[in-house]
Amino acid sequence: MKILWINPVSGINEFDEKIRKIFDSVKRTDVEVEVTHLTRGPPHLEYKSYEPLILVDTLEKVVQAERSGFDAVIIGCFDDPGLQEARELVSIPVIGPGEACMHIASTLGHKFSIVTAKKEALARLEDHVLMYGLEKKVASFRFIDMGVLEMEKEPERVHEAILRESKKAIKEDDAEVIILGCTVETGFMDQLIKELKVPVIDVTVVSFKFAEMLADLKKKTHLSHSKICGYKSPSKDDMLIGVTP
Repeated sequence: MKILWINPVSGINEFDEKIRKIFDSVKRTDVEVEVTHLTRGPPHLEYKSYEPLILVDTLEKVVQAERSGFDAVIIGCFDDPGLQEARELVSIPVIGPGEACMHIASTLGHKFSIVTAKKEALARLEDHVLMYGLEKKVASFRFIDMGVLEMEKEPERVHEAILRESKKAIKEDDAEVIILGCTVETGFMDQLIKELKVPVIDVTVVSFKFAEMLADLKKKTHLSHSKICGYKSPSKDDMLIGVTP
């Protein structure tokens, strides 16, 4: 089985390697993982206006992944950029860490809190929660007030800030599950579960394991996303991005 993780930003070779090591520590022995990023575009997606800049290149990689024999693709950003569009273009499972982990969190406790980078992300988070139909499952949104590039350079500070805000979410907001709402907030899950005594979801790890499950189901039962309406593929004549599904 082959799974592709796409970091939908440019210029992050060190982060690619960090994620690849994490996957090697949690993946099944029969799973081959490839981690890639874009060759152009912004180095982060902290602004909504940056998402259109990475869309075509991300979709190209998704389509090429299916052609190259990958069994599932993960678009490695909690904002799930291009997720709906990508599902239109391929038949293999395409996973968004935000969508997958919010739904998983809703099965692990009555309400969850999302602990992420900056408060500027609040509008997008609220929009996604509504789109995924989970607004009644959210206890709160908490922010560590650090940018993505800053987070990559200071992991100890990131851990301290996540711990602080998670404790507030549990005590003040009645959160029963914590979602680390950025793929850069990876590597702390085991330690935080011990410290907080509640389920903590590392969206990098959990979305990858979810991809394993969906890829396995696709292979053994042909289960994947529906092509009737919402994810129906465009015809070859309608294709506008230079790839053919």
